[in-house]
Amino acid sequence: MCANITTDVAQRAEDISGEFGEMGVEIPVSSIEERIAAMQEFSVPIETAVETTVRNVINDYDLESNDLSDGVKAVAGFVGTGNSSSRGFDRIALEDISNLGDEEWVDVRAQIVDLWEPHSDSMRQVGLIADETAQMKFVVWAKNTDSLPTLEEGVTYDITSAVTNEYEGKYSISLNKASSVTESEEAVEPTDGSIRATGTLVGLDEGSGLIKRCPSEDCTRVLQNGRCSEHGDVDGVFDLRLKAILDDGNRAVRTLFNAEMTEAVSEVSLDDAMEMASEALDPSVVETELRELLIGRTYDIRGPVIGEYFLVDEVEEISYSGENAGLSNAALADAATQRQPAKRVFAEELNMATHSFTRPEDEGDDRAPKFTLLPSGEAVNRVLVVGALIETSDVGDDSEFWKGRVMAGGEVVNIYAGQYQQEPMAVLRSAETPSFVAVVGKVHQYETDAGVNVSIQPEHISTVGGEIRDSWMAETIDATRARLGALESGESDAADAVLSVYNSDISAIEAAVQAAAEDLAPAGSDIESEPAPAQ
Repeated sequence: MCANITTDVAQRAEDISGEFGEMGVEIPVSSIEERIAAMQEFSVPIETAVETTVRNVINDYDLESNDLSDGVKAVAGFVGTGNSSSRGFDRIALEDISNLGDEEWVDVRAQIVDLWEPHSDSMRQVGLIADETAQMKFVVWAKNTDSLPTLEEGVTYDITSAVTNEYEGKYSISLNKASSVTESEEAVEPTDGSIRATGTLVGLDEGSGLIKRCPSEDCTRVLQNGRCSEHGDVDGVFDLRLKAILDDGNRAVRTLFNAEMTEAVSEVSLDDAMEMASEALDPSVVETELRELLIGRTYDIRGPVIGEYFLVDEVEEISYSGENAGLSNAALADAATQRQPAKRVFAEELNMATHSFTRPEDEGDDRAPKFTLLPSGEAVNRVLVVGALIETSDVGDDSEFWKGRVMAGGEVVNIYAGQYQQEPMAVLRSAETPSFVAVVGKVHQYETDAGVNVSIQPEHISTVGGEIRDSWMAETIDATRARLGALESGESDAADAVLSVYNSDISAIEAAVQAAAEDLAPAGSDIESEPAPAQ
């Protein structure tokens, strides 16, 4: 017996081998011991390790469900009688499957929403399944599943021993010879695929604002230079929309607001937008106005993901809370962008972040993103700061080059906008000081005789209210504490780099977090006034 094979594992392996032996299938005890022990090395509980080992043996030896003895079925957790109650139907909601991971065994109760034409002979059935929480693709494999019933649209089934599958962040379930299906006595009300998410609006993509659509029946294409790609030159009809980027600091997602939802968040109606464009003789003023109104605001939204967009059916402006849904839902994968998220960082930490780099795989690519190493242990490309704009000035020599100073926490961070940042420069040129602003931009370092100075090159600047500044402060406190916690525990991938570059002195960041918490506390904030984790 191997040193890492316990008496319990050895006995269970012997019992399993015996059960298979009674079926005429000889499985070496040592093989079963090794499989169970290997899973236990990854802290898999013994019962789960045994069950998974038996299921894997069944698959490896290509055994059919009808050939299994009741003893093997019991150890494997399979349903021996075709009734889910025989082993206790352990139902999991479809929305929770992404938390389990790939190739896990699950029991679900769900309705067949749609059946599709199989594109492979290896598939018996394929389609969309849904319960009250989520929709998901399912596949019934053709091999050795003759004992399973043919699934019908609109019927709710209890499915046991389905297998989870993950591909590019999207999850599905598959049914094989080990699965069991019975029509459920309890019908479910399937969700329409609506997802709830929360994020801060940090940008508008091209095509936002006032647009024209093709007037032809059953055609809603957006016109390009007065031309529909399907119907040619047409007199378009006006519409209003937002192609907005929502960001939670860890992920950026493409969202689409129709005219109704755009008016709900901006109080700009389609008629208002048409009047603005008419007065300015330029429809682009609508997009500029919407950007100024909305950048930096946080929204709780609901709707489905269609194609590469999260379509907004319901929206509510909210303040930050640690209980917010965020944008981590696996169902948002198709709407997620490659855009670097905007990290929430206090000025105290930004001003310390003097080390920048490009990733090794991007060397030689002039267009590759540039990253800044934060002393709290994370690499950032883009940031969102909200604070008081206390000073603006044109510091250019031959052309306009505007500087702004923003109190983002307990220190000031500088922002600079020139000819390549026309919209932010216009905001700085006309802004009243002091006023609260939200700034989305890239971190920039430049060397002086006195050392390395850090600033923000803004992509967007908008004037906001004090409540948005407080919301950002609360979110940045939590984000900074999370980074410091990961650095302290060794979970941060950048821990060694931080130690090398910054000597791991994070006392100023801890002080910034503490000061921010104390600043918010009198306003009735839920933020706890506690020191950040010590390094």
